[in-house]
Amino acid sequence: MRNYFKPFLHYVLIMALLSIASFGCTSKKTSKVTGNTLDSITHISDPSARIVALDKYIKTTPGNANLYMLKSKAYNETGSLDSAIKYADKAINKDTTQTAWYFYMSDLFMEKPAVKSAIMILERLAVSQPSNKDAYLKIGEIQIKSGDFDESFKNLEAALKLDRNSAEANFWMGYYYREKKENDKAIIGYQKAIELKPDYEEAYVILGVLFSAKKDPKALDYYSSALRLNPHDTAAIYDKGKYYQDIDSFARAIDEYQKILTMDPNNRDANYGIAYCLYESKKYDDAIGFFSKVLLKNPYDAAAHYGKGLCYKAMGESEKARKEMNIADGLYAKEKQ
Repeated sequence: MRNYFKPFLHYVLIMALLSIASFGCTSKKTSKVTGNTLDSITHISDPSARIVALDKYIKTTPGNANLYMLKSKAYNETGSLDSAIKYADKAINKDTTQTAWYFYMSDLFMEKPAVKSAIMILERLAVSQPSNKDAYLKIGEIQIKSGDFDESFKNLEAALKLDRNSAEANFWMGYYYREKKENDKAIIGYQKAIELKPDYEEAYVILGVLFSAKKDPKALDYYSSALRLNPHDTAAIYDKGKYYQDIDSFARAIDEYQKILTMDPNNRDANYGIAYCLYESKKYDDAIGFFSKVLLKNPYDAAAHYGKGLCYKAMGESEKARKEMNIADGLYAKEKQ
């Protein structure tokens, strides 16, 4: 008698192996498609379309905090700050360990602006990560900018206690003292900042301004350091020119202002600065030309009209002087309203 059972077993075994192989291929394919789906979503250029795609994806994995953060950033691109904040909050609540998200959410609040909320989200971070100096530093920075100096000092001190060698913390402490009109202490903070971070351009510029206020030639060294880092910083060039102007070195001041005009011919402050220096040098016709350049750009510039009036008065042209000064007086009166 033939044994029919043995071939049947062979058949079952072969089909089972084929089924397992097929299932394995299908699983890998599904996984690959899923991965590519999220990757393709993040590359959708239209943020509104990206939000729709993310909504569908969130339904399949509602516990993925990163998806809510991606949705928040998409809403931010559309300009919908409230929705961006809402989904950033959802992301943080699902994953409290993502430090960068707290700073991102704080920035969103500052765009509104909602200062208290911006501080509160960072305070949450400081509570959960008490050794995070950047949380205290950012709170202090926001408080300085909003005029809450006493509280800002406490948070900046907390940041410095955690890291005395933080260039940013020393910079903002300098900023704090400058706002409090304690310039000697401000200088110490800024000098410490550049000691720790030699390419800190903004600190060099501010040090230049602080030493300029004392008419101390060290200001020139700080401006030069800033301009070595960024030769096209027109604000630093202007401040350097203003230093020369304030010590009555008008030719040198004009040289600096002219450098700005080679980059920005219509720069108001540079044109006005040259006009002022020419007036002080008794070159009245030339000064009128530069005051006129300012007025060509903005006919309502009261200071430029007044400057022209002074030039005409010095030249003995009283009618023209009166006309320009009357215009200036009218503009100044409107500014006070």
